[in-house]
Amino acid sequence: MGINMLDMKQSNAQTVLWKLCSCRTSTVKDLAQLTGLSYATVGNILTDFVNSGEVLLGEMLSATGGRPSQFYTFNAEHAHVLALSARTREGKHMIRACVGNLYGELVWQAEQCFDDIQLASFEHMIDSALHTYPSIRILSFSLPGVERDGVIITNDYANLRGVSFTKHFQEKYHLPVIIENDVNAAVSGYGKNVETDSAIVGIYFPRYFGPGAGIIIDGKVLKGACGFAGEISLSPIGIDWLSMDYEKPREIGYAISRLISIFCGIINPKHVVLYGDFFTESVKETIMEGIPTEDLRNIFPTIIYQNDLDFDIITGLISQAVSVYQSGLKGDFI
Repeated sequence: MGINMLDMKQSNAQTVLWKLCSCRTSTVKDLAQLTGLSYATVGNILTDFVNSGEVLLGEMLSATGGRPSQFYTFNAEHAHVLALSARTREGKHMIRACVGNLYGELVWQAEQCFDDIQLASFEHMIDSALHTYPSIRILSFSLPGVERDGVIITNDYANLRGVSFTKHFQEKYHLPVIIENDVNAAVSGYGKNVETDSAIVGIYFPRYFGPGAGIIIDGKVLKGACGFAGEISLSPIGIDWLSMDYEKPREIGYAISRLISIFCGIINPKHVVLYGDFFTESVKETIMEGIPTEDLRNIFPTIIYQNDLDFDIITGLISQAVSVYQSGLKGDFI
């Protein structure tokens, strides 16, 4: 099979662009050394990207006092991604919308309450974001439930169940669409700053619904065959989470300790992130007291307590969306 020169040219261009992104600012010479491409190839690619606006001309500088070199700067504002997170917080149904640049930095955000979450709720937030940032190229959503092939299978919001979510927003906005479970998105965001060969479990306790978990192994979110990995409310361990009194440290503490112990025996995570607004010192002490055996104590993970998962969700969604954009997938998302 012959080499497709057009594909090679595009591949080289993407290599140079995203290497410059990681450096933020660089020269032709340095990029040629980093990518293994010729000086002339890198120079031509950068010229094309300057013309398209994806790269900006920087200063003419000399590191050694000799002939100055042209510096090039990655334009992180050339395109943007939109992250939308649907949550129920303190009994209120909320959607948080955040726009990120190609460095993953937040440049705009908004939040609004709704009587109930439905497709029109997201459209209102998307329209507002696109009006402010028409350069948005990817839509990423976090939902409390399970999605399969773009269709919402289970969800805390009844109006979304059975909806062809991906198709609806692709057809309306003609942009790639990413859907992620809320806890999967959160643990993905937390994992951004953790070594990629770790096993990480995130567990969210929303009070109004049963808890959910997200699992990362070697840097990848474990979703399972049908997307139900982490739906721990299905676990037959004799705990009624909906009737649980979260204000009783011993009751909730021992239940959580038991849950963590199960993950220890199946996943053996290095980190467990617990998301909830009830983690007093008494609850934390009870969780540690509830470890059933000394042997299990030796494999018990590091526990991180987070009052809320909003920050990690947005971090995870924007990171995933930027990765999709970097892959060169700028048309319909399949």
